[in-house]
Amino acid sequence: MIIALEGMHFWAKIGYYEEEQLVGNEIHIDVYVDTKEIYSDGNDDLGNTLNYETIYHLCRLEMKKPVKLLETTAINIHRRIHSQYQDKGIEVKVRISKISPPLNGPVDRAYIEISG
Repeated sequence: MIIALEGMHFWAKIGYYEEEQLVGNEIHIDVYVDTKEIYSDGNDDLGNTLNYETIYHLCRLEMKKPVKLLETTAINIHRRIHSQYQDKGIEVKVRISKISPPLNGPVDRAYIEISG
């Protein structure tokens, strides 16, 4: 079973350049958690599955930290989710996109993806 959150939008101070640290950037995050099995046993209890509200909260906490590299944020989110669900044997894929990165030409987004 895969639990996913796609298109989470944040404004965050992620970037190498001083202006990015002052003003911030539009950041989109997609998270996919493969549980390898279905945890809900049909009793409709939220405690028996992975709560995507928790996954969103973990991402939001990480987005409050100013960093220079998208890679740092991707790794930290990946680690937070694994730590939260360490007993579930999950695999996590995190994709973080910087929208309209400050380059010398039009680019829709730059992204980093980590999985495992």
